[in-house]
Amino acid sequence: MQTISLSLAVENFASLTHPFSEADLARPWAWKGYDEGVRFAFFRTCEQLCELASHLEVERAASPHPLTVVQRILGQYHSAYRDLQAVLLGVTDEQAAQVPAEGEWPLRQVLAHIVQADRGFFTANFLGLDHIRKGNAEPFEITEEIWNSFWADAPFNDLFERGSLSQILAYYATLHARILREFTALTDEELGLPIRYWESEPFPLEFRLHRFSSHLRQHTIQAEKTLAMLSLPPNETHRLLRILYQALAAVENVTIGDESIGLDRQAQLAVEIEQRGAEITQAIR
Repeated sequence: MQTISLSLAVENFASLTHPFSEADLARPWAWKGYDEGVRFAFFRTCEQLCELASHLEVERAASPHPLTVVQRILGQYHSAYRDLQAVLLGVTDEQAAQVPAEGEWPLRQVLAHIVQADRGFFTANFLGLDHIRKGNAEPFEITEEIWNSFWADAPFNDLFERGSLSQILAYYATLHARILREFTALTDEELGLPIRYWESEPFPLEFRLHRFSSHLRQHTIQAEKTLAMLSLPPNETHRLLRILYQALAAVENVTIGDESIGLDRQAQLAVEIEQRGAEITQAIR
């Protein structure tokens, strides 16, 4: 079997299983002495991810480059990102475009707003830090010209107005990875630096970084409420996949700033998850 990343293995598992009904989850599947049906495969996978995360956390803490406060903050943001992904599993472009009620946003607009906000947070932090590091003492303001120049290679206006859910999700995946990559090397000493955005006063960088996750959590709740209004509440399979994505994020968060941690163990688990996905898909046919 071709080697794939742990994240892709979990995403493939979710792609295969998110249509499962409760009857599918009750189909026969056993692991050693546990004969609890297909749903147990989700819990076994979650257990393995949690086990791996626990061991890697200890390994990272004992390494020459343990997690910094900044990297832990980015991990909280990444956990929120994975949670949103899980909430939107299986949502079609047609469902995402549907207005749930008068005055309410469709899911496509909710996601587009999240992306636009992250772009703003990223711009303010990245350029504000660069301004300070160059020794400038005067306040930094993001003009329209500066904004357009900064995003010239990654425009979003057309997607914001007309993009499908799948297109916006793909854009967000690239943006999210860029945010993690650009900020992972920030020092904890820089967390107190004053960064100005739209407010009337600057706020510390630490607050700015936490805004990524808090704003994302806020609108993940909005997405959940929208799904409920569309009569698309989470079933048992979606709830299982949501905890699976949380467990995956726990592993990924340990590697922020050092992607070499536990690569062999991640690859081994990825193979097991791929095999398990194939097994339980076969079990419900």
